[in-house]
Amino acid sequence: MFGQNLRKARTEKGLTLEKLAEIYNQRFGGGLSKGTLSKYENEKQEPMISVVANLATVLNVSVDYLLGKNDEPEVYAEKKQNRERIMSMLEQLSEERRKTIENLIVLEWKQQQKK
Repeated sequence: MFGQNLRKARTEKGLTLEKLAEIYNQRFGGGLSKGTLSKYENEKQEPMISVVANLATVLNVSVDYLLGKNDEPEVYAEKKQNRERIMSMLEQLSEERRKTIENLIVLEWKQQQKK
């Protein structure tokens, strides 16, 4: 499971094994090779937990995702939870207040587009 999830997270970020090893080594000063990463992805070698944590950081996913304990990378799961929480709050507001918030969001979005 770890190997499959590592490969999926890596390819979704558009990284080669070589590039992931390079980023990892720059960030953590380690000697992780693309060969070792390949062994991880092909389930021929298991990493130390510190390597799993570091890979999760580099790939911006949770350790639980890499280990197969969570189906969604943490970033996506967190965004989904936030979206659901906000939608729940909006549903409890009056139509007038929802419209006000919608207008504020549109204004903020337009400001972001100008940057």
